[in-house]
Amino acid sequence: MFESTMRSDQPVRCSFEGELANLIASKQSCRDLDGRYALFDALSDLERRAQGAGAPDLTLRKIAEIRFLAGILRESVRPFPIAPLRTVLRVRERIDARRAVSAEAADLDAV
Repeated sequence: MFESTMRSDQPVRCSFEGELANLIASKQSCRDLDGRYALFDALSDLERRAQGAGAPDLTLRKIAEIRFLAGILRESVRPFPIAPLRTVLRVRERIDARRAVSAEAADLDAV
């Protein structure tokens, strides 16, 4: 009896866990606010469907945990890209170099 229950749960778990993996893979680097909200909504829908289909507790816990984390991230991640520090420093270096060249040229014009 136990083995038949395990086998019947297996397709349900695989189906929902496969769907969960696809959702996560599609949103690995979602920076836009709408995309983060859509991911949270999709995870909520997946969780409701998994509960309705009688998915195993382990699968439900996985979905709930990822939905919870997606809910936190949907509010905390900045909706706009930020330049890496290295890029900012390179731009600053170029600006300083231009200013130095301009200052030298001004000194030569003064002579």
